[in-house]
Amino acid sequence: MAELSSLKIGDKSVKRLGLGTNRIADNDQSRAVLKKAVELGVQLIDTAQLYGQSQRVIGHTLAPYPNDLLIATKGGYSQNQTRELAYGIDESLRLLKLETIDLWQLHRVKADTPLEDTMRFLKDQMASGKIKSAGLSEVTVEQIETARKIVPITSVQNRYNLHDRGHEVVLDYCTEQNIIFMPFFPLASGRSADDEKLQRIAAKYGAGATQIALAWLLKRSPIMLPIPGTLSVEHLESNLAAAKIDLSDQDFKALS
Repeated sequence: MAELSSLKIGDKSVKRLGLGTNRIADNDQSRAVLKKAVELGVQLIDTAQLYGQSQRVIGHTLAPYPNDLLIATKGGYSQNQTRELAYGIDESLRLLKLETIDLWQLHRVKADTPLEDTMRFLKDQMASGKIKSAGLSEVTVEQIETARKIVPITSVQNRYNLHDRGHEVVLDYCTEQNIIFMPFFPLASGRSADDEKLQRIAAKYGAGATQIALAWLLKRSPIMLPIPGTLSVEHLESNLAAAKIDLSDQDFKALS
């Protein structure tokens, strides 16, 4: 991977292109992608309790982990009740073969549980050593501020890409507050490949449209950390090559 600026998560520094694993399955293809990602210098792999076999496959394939690799996971998609969250965290530790989770992210804020209660629970989990850093997913600025009154928030994971910028206000807030922003669906589920403007600009750089979409994200904010997922080693290599693209201000503005 080309040299990228790094972002600090707890006591680790990670390069600003990670790997999402929502489609990882228990097969040789998935294991090959995970191993290749580490070989190519990926320093953050993102998973979740919701992702079926993903956590178990990551633990089985990569543990014991390199010292510079951070495994981030999420829980609380269906409910935020303490009992369910505690079970999920313990299960993540077991499946990922970890003694502590470097970054645990609340997958969704649920209306039936006060966010303050969930954050107090996470504060206890951090004090016990099960979690080092906490993050949030699909949240508003107001929810981030509520959470930060109880625990430090290291990252926010909201849907964001070149074609879907509904969370611009959240991204701007995270940039101002130095909170890492991990956009999910960073390639708009394939829409980037069919964008004619992207294709024209990509041709100037001898790159693919999806690579330019990732380069645009990296230029959009210094705290942006895209986590594109793939089941192909070829696509993985292509995504990481986006780090080498120095998108001009003119082309960035044209796409924006």
